Amino acid sequence: VAVADVGRMGMSQGSRLARLAGYYSNPLTQPEAFVRDIAVLLKETGAHFLLPGHDETEILARYREQLPHEVILPVADHEKIRLANNKALMIAKAEAWGIAVPKVISWHTPSELAEKLALNDKPLVVKLRRGNSAKGVFYPTTDSEAVQLCQDLIRQYNLVPERYPVVQERVTGEGWGVSCLYWQGERLASFTHRRLREKTATGGTSTLRESRRNPVLEEMAHTLLDKMEWHGLAMVEFKYDPGSGEGWFIEVNPRLWGSIHLAIAAGVDFPGWLYRAAMEGPEAVRGVAKPQQEGVVARWYLGDCIAAIGALKHKKVGQAVRMLLPGGADTYDDWFWDDLGAFFGEAAYYLVGFLKSGSLNPEQEGMLG
Repeated sequence: VAVADVGRMGMSQGSRLARLAGYYSNPLTQPEAFVRDIAVLLKETGAHFLLPGHDETEILARYREQLPHEVILPVADHEKIRLANNKALMIAKAEAWGIAVPKVISWHTPSELAEKLALNDKPLVVKLRRGNSAKGVFYPTTDSEAVQLCQDLIRQYNLVPERYPVVQERVTGEGWGVSCLYWQGERLASFTHRRLREKTATGGTSTLRESRRNPVLEEMAHTLLDKMEWHGLAMVEFKYDPGSGEGWFIEVNPRLWGSIHLAIAAGVDFPGWLYRAAMEGPEAVRGVAKPQQEGVVARWYLGDCIAAIGALKHKKVGQAVRMLLPGGADTYDDWFWDDLGAFFGEAAYYLVGFLKSGSLNPEQEGMLG
């Protein structure tokens, strides 16, 4: 397995299992140079299978023809990924397909938004149409703050009206995800998990999660991806109220997701099965795919350490100590006794990001806006 990233330091690069740790131009700021760099790496390694891990998925799908033709890129076509990455369009699609979504406040100008919010008595969430994790998601405390926030975002990202932020009623509940492997519209595998703890209080990347079935959300996710005739991997995110049994569609991640280790630990080997479907055909996966093991708990330890720093800043000492102590999980995303280089490579990546930017969140910002 050869790995590559925008730098030479990171979790995969530190792993003893990586046979090559290459690097490439930043896909978000230099997409065409990035694709050229990937094409060179593919030729140098002789690789026949390319699995992108983040928002570069859409870029590679767009420039698929510029990659060596013998290389398999197991992702949906560009237009479908582009649609999935647009929160507003996906909310509209989900609602049209009978999937419950938080109520959307439709508006075309800030003054119209202010008028409509004058009649509002519910908490709100404001979202950029593009973003990943908790980036690009905001929680105004008043209606006037929501209007001002939208105006600021329009100026900051130079947004045209069709890309104005999404304003929705904020629903409360547990965070859940339904992840799937599709091959040319056929669902080959599905996995569901519940978030137990997140790196930031307002959501985003989970640091503790468990495998748990949820038929209500699974039906919604499968309907959505079936209608899209999906291909490759995707995770559909929901909010779920266990008291009422109601769920609401939040967004789609049309790519690999950060908590994928939990699925693998629970017996749903998405990367391995995707590779087999690409190399041997979907029938190979139909023969080996099995239901998930329930109740498996996975933890992202470095994420908990970062969250603990935030808790200490707010003088939540007890909470910080609990997040720093090891244990409380069946498996870890990032700590393996037989591959410690992966953890220390990850830690070095975050440390370098902190020294450069003063932030402990140096992940790719995604194509915001």
